[in-house]
Amino acid sequence: MKFCDHCLAPLSQNATHCPECGLPVTSGTDDPLLIAEEERMVNPRLAHANLLRMRGQLEEAMRVCAEVLRQFPGNVHAHALMGDIHRDQGNLEEAAQWYKLALDLAPDSAVDRRRLEQVQQELELRQKAQSQSQEVEYLQKQARTLRIFSASVLGVAVVIAIGITWAFQSRIAGGSAPAPVSITTTRLPVEASGATTLPEPETSGDNPSVAPTANPQQPGEPVKKEDHPRTEDDLLAEKVKEWLLQHGIKPSVLTTASDPLANHLLITFGYDSDAGKDTIHRTAWLAAAAAFAIQPDIQTVRVRCMVPVSTHGGEKVLVLGFVADIPRKQMPPQPEDTPAKDIPAFFQNVYYNPAAGLVPEVR
Repeated sequence: MKFCDHCLAPLSQNATHCPECGLPVTSGTDDPLLIAEEERMVNPRLAHANLLRMRGQLEEAMRVCAEVLRQFPGNVHAHALMGDIHRDQGNLEEAAQWYKLALDLAPDSAVDRRRLEQVQQELELRQKAQSQSQEVEYLQKQARTLRIFSASVLGVAVVIAIGITWAFQSRIAGGSAPAPVSITTTRLPVEASGATTLPEPETSGDNPSVAPTANPQQPGEPVKKEDHPRTEDDLLAEKVKEWLLQHGIKPSVLTTASDPLANHLLITFGYDSDAGKDTIHRTAWLAAAAAFAIQPDIQTVRVRCMVPVSTHGGEKVLVLGFVADIPRKQMPPQPEDTPAKDIPAFFQNVYYNPAAGLVPEVR
């Protein structure tokens, strides 16, 4: 027994129209009249649905196609048009399913087969892009974790170095340690009231075991310091100081420490008196420029500035007030011509110590 494709009413074997809905029976028939009648009823509606799709009214076009498929579930063009609508919406998986249904009804349709292949290629490209995006996100997460770990290790090293320096100075001073402040490194130099001399040893004939020194220190003569060999870092620091002095910049202290394995250089400078933020920025900027010019292998310079603060006891101490990284690729051909207001834009991994009265730039 046959059933109507539209209302599922039972049909006789020779029925050409459904006795319930009156629509032609088209399933499994080659009658050109019946096929032409279906096309006459369906084609205008599908043309209207396609026009809605081209106008961007995808939901309305999908509704018209669904109405056609409810009446003519075996219509190949309606299935293909539903695939086109889903493809326009970006639903590639649903579009591929509709194209497969159209090919099931018309296996010889080259157009629908080509559409299905195109959608499948787009799906593969989308999956590859998603996979690459996930891989990039994973690598970025690993890089962030590595930067945090490196910063933590550097922070611990700085704290240990500061603690050793403070303990050494306290031991030399022979007095009580000053009130603790954040990141204290070294005391400001105190002006000496005069040269220190050592008393001459007492000698007499009654105590021949005490022999006079070969070169006795004359009264009023300053104590001579032993000469120490200068390192490459010392020579580099002197050249950087000369460069800064040519541009009117003279920090109270400046040292360098290089890391040849990582091609990094650490420059530490400081001021005995209060220095403005522009002065600190310009000193850091030109010191890095001098290092790049002197050392072609250096790729990154980390600059640190020590600034004076007052302790609870009124004593002046130097604390770490500013840290920043300057890559070589950020350095323009004429760094000395860079305006002061533009210099902070070239810094990376910037740190300002609130205890030193410095605050980050507001942009």
